[in-house]
This record gives sequence, C-alpha cells and structure tokens, in this order.
Amino acid sequence: MRTHRWLHWLKLLIGLGLIGWLYLEIDRRESVWQVLMSIRPDYLLLSGLLLVPNLLLAYGKWRYLLSRRFQNITFGEAWGSLLLGYALGVITPGRLGELGRALYFEERDKMAVTGLNLLDKAANQMVFFTLGVIACLVLILRGKLWSLPQALPVLIPGGLLLALLWTMLFNPRRSRWWLYRLTRRWRHLPWLRSLLSAYQGLAPRDTVFIAALSLAWILVIVLQYHLLMQAFTDVSPVASFLAVTAALFVKTLLPLTFGDLGIREGTLVFFYALFQVSPAAVLNASLIIFLINFCLPALAGLYYLWQVRLRREPAAPSTEEMLEIE
Repeated sequence: MRTHRWLHWLKLLIGLGLIGWLYLEIDRRESVWQVLMSIRPDYLLLSGLLLVPNLLLAYGKWRYLLSRRFQNITFGEAWGSLLLGYALGVITPGRLGELGRALYFEERDKMAVTGLNLLDKAANQMVFFTLGVIACLVLILRGKLWSLPQALPVLIPGGLLLALLWTMLFNPRRSRWWLYRLTRRWRHLPWLRSLLSAYQGLAPRDTVFIAALSLAWILVIVLQYHLLMQAFTDVSPVASFLAVTAALFVKTLLPLTFGDLGIREGTLVFFYALFQVSPAAVLNASLIIFLINFCLPALAGLYYLWQVRLRREPAAPSTEEMLEIE
C-alpha cells in the first residue's frame, strides 16, 4: 500500500515537473503570462459553455449502455456514477480511475457495470486512435512529420489493428463468441461471468450508436481546443483538428502522469508547432481545457465520492441502541 501511494505521488511530481519544464522553456522565448493576459473572453466563454454538450454526450452514451443491461436506470444512477468516474479519473494515469464508476451502484451487478464501463472507454479510445492515425498520416503526406517510408512500419500494423478492432465493435455477437473462447478456462469465476454479461444483448446498431456518440463527444473537445486557441491567436480549423487529434492520440499512448498532466501539454505544443502556432498560447489553452473539462466535473464528482464513502462507513448506533448496550 505504501509503495502504491509513493507511485501516485511520483506520477504527480512527474506531471508537475513536465509542466514546469515546459513553462520555463517556452517563457524564455515569449512570456506565457503576457499571452494569458491577452485572452479574448468571448472565445473563453464559448469554450467553457461547450462543457455542457460535452457532459450531456458522455451522460447519454453512459445511460444508453446501462439501459442495454439493466432495467429502470435512473438519472441519479447514471449521472452520479459518471461524475464519480471524473473524480477518480482526474488523479489516475490515462484516466483509468474512470473505471471506478461501478462503485456508485448499490443494487446493480458491479462487475457488469465495469464491463459496460470498459466498452464505453474502448469506444472512446478507438475513435481517438482512428482520428489520431488519420491526422498523423495527413501530416506525413504534407511533409510535416516523418517521411512515408519511415512511417510505414508503424502505420501498416496500426491500420490493420484498427480495422480488426472496428470489425469486432460492429460485430458484437462474434466478439462475444471470441471473448467466451478466450476466457473459457476461467469461466467458472463468478466475477468473470458478471463482467462478460455486460455484452449480452448488444446488437450492431447499439455499437454503431455508441461509436457515433463517442465521435460527437471527441469533436466537441476538438472544438473547445480550437476556440481556446482562437482566444489567443489565429489558427485554422484544419490545423486545430490535425494537431489536437494527433496530440490526444499520442498522449493516450503515454499514460505516465496524473490526469495526463504535462504529457497532454507537451504533445499539443509539439503538434501545433508544426503549424507555427505560439507555444505559449498552446500551453495556456491546454491548461485551461484541463480546468474546464476535467477539474470542474471532478469537483462535482467529489460529492458523489463522498456519498459512496458515507455508504461504506458503518452506521452509528442510535440512541435507543446505546441505551440497550448500557
């Protein structure tokens, strides 16, 4: 337990160290603070308001998944577990803590909820990966990254893997069959049966709808980044789309720090630099996005985390029980 705690602190320090290093490197060429003071409030407000559709899309997808497996899912269950996931995810590398949404449920099969949570995250990651690979390929063809022959050893296996994953996503029955085949040795374990039960009843139209919601959610995030970049400097929508999707793809491959702090900012600075965009503007925009999209929902999620902790604490004896004990 102590080693685990030190590992968490180490990842937090690495993230803060990366932010500090980026700040010092960029500030030597242009003042990060002066660029921040030049922000246009209207674009900042628009980007902040997009948190509403961002959360609504995430909520809609999560509730849809829950309703495929459970009956009578309430708004409170779906919304509370979603925000609890934000609270847990902001302090874990790659936001893996989001897989703790099942903790919010009292009367549902927690392993089945975790299975749905895995499917939710997998759909997001597949869209991230697909858009990121496309963005990197476009940047390569435009001569902004490596040459095509250098990139082919990575692009070909990556493209084949993505094709396989999308085929599995759009064929849930076949995917279930493979999952059961791969896990038949351990199928007697109750938790594994519960986990796999999350995928029962899913039809191709369900997975297509889930992927569409994931795509819409990610496009909202890209738009938020673009609006915040516009708050500091002029950037074309195409440049923002390519830089943000490529950066978020690479960032996902490097889950080294809490909330991806430092990794996200560094990759965004790198890819926006391919379009001669101010690194100070990118650093400021990325940190503001972190506050809007991660810290604000995580703060709201602390309420639901507190609720979960209250449920787990042993109830205090009533006055009558105390008198009986005496």
